[in-house]
Amino acid sequence: MPTFRVTVVNAEFSAWEDHNLPSLDAARKQGLKAALAMGSDEVCRGKPFFGAEILVEADGDLASRSVVSIGTSPLQ
Repeated sequence: MPTFRVTVVNAEFSAWEDHNLPSLDAARKQGLKAALAMGSDEVCRGKPFFGAEILVEADGDLASRSVVSIGTSPLQ
């Protein structure tokens, strides 16, 4: 099973983890889950917006790059 390095990074932090996953698609999904969990925590703590870049590397090469954002706004 291939090893993918999944990195979630924004202006305030950088976190990465190596995963043995069956495919690049599975690694992308893992990164998305991690970023959404981090963003949900930040928004629940009162931050109005969270944005981060998700990088997936395979064999030391960049295989996927995406951006996730989570925000909240009061309804009137």
